[in-house]
Amino acid sequence: MPRVVYMAHAFHVGGAEEMVLNLVRRLPRSHFEPHVCCIHEAGPIGEEIRRTGTPVSVLGLTPGMRQPWAVDGIRRYLARTRPDVVHTFLLTASLYGRLAATFARVPVVIGSEVNIYERKRRRHIWLERALMNATDCVVVSAESVRAFYLRQVHADPAKVEVIYNAVDWDQIRTTTSRDEIRRAFGLAADDFVVGIIARLTEQKGHRFLLEAMAQTPALECAHLLVVGSGEMEDELKRRADALGLGARVHFVGPRRDLGDLLSAMDIFALPSLWEGLPLSLVLAMGAGVPVVSTTVAGVPEVVDDERTGLLVPPGDAAALGNALARLATSAELRDRLRGAAPASVRQRFGVDAYVSAMTRLYDRLLDATAA
Repeated sequence: MPRVVYMAHAFHVGGAEEMVLNLVRRLPRSHFEPHVCCIHEAGPIGEEIRRTGTPVSVLGLTPGMRQPWAVDGIRRYLARTRPDVVHTFLLTASLYGRLAATFARVPVVIGSEVNIYERKRRRHIWLERALMNATDCVVVSAESVRAFYLRQVHADPAKVEVIYNAVDWDQIRTTTSRDEIRRAFGLAADDFVVGIIARLTEQKGHRFLLEAMAQTPALECAHLLVVGSGEMEDELKRRADALGLGARVHFVGPRRDLGDLLSAMDIFALPSLWEGLPLSLVLAMGAGVPVVSTTVAGVPEVVDDERTGLLVPPGDAAALGNALARLATSAELRDRLRGAAPASVRQRFGVDAYVSAMTRLYDRLLDATAA
């Protein structure tokens, strides 16, 4: 039975990590044997993966220019585990994990690219170009990500395949009522609530959402529910206070009860500056929450502007505020988007189709290697 090792630096809460969790939960165990390698630490999703019964190894390594010998530590792990497929996620693993897999002569090596990384360091681009020779495939999350990756890395188009990110629709099930979850955050039943579920990083554009909330008259009584954690948390809290929003912005940290959180929201906003294909946006649409997002990367491949959601330019707080105001002041528009969005995403971005596409890819590459 082919052994597949999924590898990342750490499995914190994020879209790529959710993909691995979905894979180990649904990969046909009669056909594949999944293992997970955490190069540095497990993280919360790593612990969830462990609870599925999947073997999880934590190497405690930090590969990079300062610790190049860490690549050999990954190679030794692969030599012990003897996988047939190594599938890497996120930058550290996609660089150093693929390099170690090449040294370990793993039969099939797969990378992933889930975002458009315009700010990728030049040395990382060079390394990725070199790694493509020994890489069997790079899986990208959207057509726009594929087009950018091909230009950036000069990759062989035959080796770069689109498999759309997908979600487990069980995540939008609710375990408590809308009123109860709102009360837990100090929100009233009749408060108008905008929500965002995203890591607190520059990429996700929270600061533009705060500015939109502060400068848009139609939102002067609206509340903002901020779900997630990250390096910008303290800065965003200070920014909210400086804008006079402190009492209306609720930072609730990382949460896994996404169905309950989405049920508490009247609008879902994701003002990302760059992206791949954001899973929280797909979940919100599947849950019937009207969405506003930016025209970056794979978002327009998910959101049909004015039919299943509203799209605005990235980095434009005024345009974001106007879109939010349109939704806040028009129940008819909210109802129209709420009615159209679920059907547009339920089949396209379900996890079963994602896992089937991935297993077909593994089979094809293994067959080619055997041949």
